[in-house]
Amino acid sequence: MAKIDPKLEQRLEDMPNRVVDLIVRTDGDPTPHLEWLAARGIEVRQVFKLSPGVAVSAPGRDALNLVAQDWVVSVELDEAMRTM
Repeated sequence: MAKIDPKLEQRLEDMPNRVVDLIVRTDGDPTPHLEWLAARGIEVRQVFKLSPGVAVSAPGRDALNLVAQDWVVSVELDEAMRTM
């Protein structure tokens, strides 16, 4: 399974300077990686413990760097959920 949907990956590549909100699922507790994120200018908006991960805001070019990290399980767009 890919870490990122190809359409989202293309969107981030096409708009490297646009800030996007993402959910980054991590392999275990995300806390040890918060410093890494901050050092790269990636704003952590929320830390999830039950389902390990973080909600972040980052420019597309920085968000693409997340995919290469071995502690990242998946990267997805943080969108409002709608019910029928």
